[in-house]
Amino acid sequence: MRETDGIYSPIIARSLKDEFIERFEALILSGKYAPGERVPSERELGQLFGVSRPVVHEGLRALETRGLVRIESRKGVRINDYRREGSIEMLLSILNYSGGKLSPGLFNGVLEMRLLFEAETARLAAARRSAEQLAVIYEVLAQERTLESPDAETVTLLDYDFHLAVALASGNEIYPLLLNSFKRIYKNILRLFYSDPSVVATVFGYHEKLAAAIEARDEAGSQACMLLILRYGEENLRRIMLH
Repeated sequence: MRETDGIYSPIIARSLKDEFIERFEALILSGKYAPGERVPSERELGQLFGVSRPVVHEGLRALETRGLVRIESRKGVRINDYRREGSIEMLLSILNYSGGKLSPGLFNGVLEMRLLFEAETARLAAARRSAEQLAVIYEVLAQERTLESPDAETVTLLDYDFHLAVALASGNEIYPLLLNSFKRIYKNILRLFYSDPSVVATVFGYHEKLAAAIEARDEAGSQACMLLILRYGEENLRRIMLH
């Protein structure tokens, strides 16, 4: 057998430490632990999570390197304000978080981030798109037009594919990676948004207008249309959440 330089080495099962870290992050991102709050002792945390004290200790050390917690000698562990102390790893944790609802601050932050970078994505798509990239955008539109049963899951997938196609057409290699980074959050938000089927026709209509602006290489029009899409989504999402 040929040497594979470890490429096909055995897959190691997820460790208890990794599981503890993810679940503890979820408590912070959901707002159950607030900045400045002290957490239970390592022994108590071990009992709560059903793991040994060494697992808790190692997990807390890893969380400290991410800027999530501060371990104080003889005082215990305190939750950091990750906005001041968090690292790039913390950003990735936020973007990939799928364990439940985000805290209100993070939820608003995700919506505002989309306004910032997706508007620029649409502008660049109008300036840089290739014929092949434009064809992909219209392929998604064709699927939207022929959709017979606009259930929330199917519409969510089409909506995501449309925004990803626009991001790829921007010619900026970072934008589609950024969009994919918060794919889970994005889809969770979209499923909630499309739980009201009355919004589907309006959004699909906006998609048609944006595609036309990108085809015409209308940078300002593309940017304005994307902002219209996102603001319509945010307005109706908040309406749905209040019911």
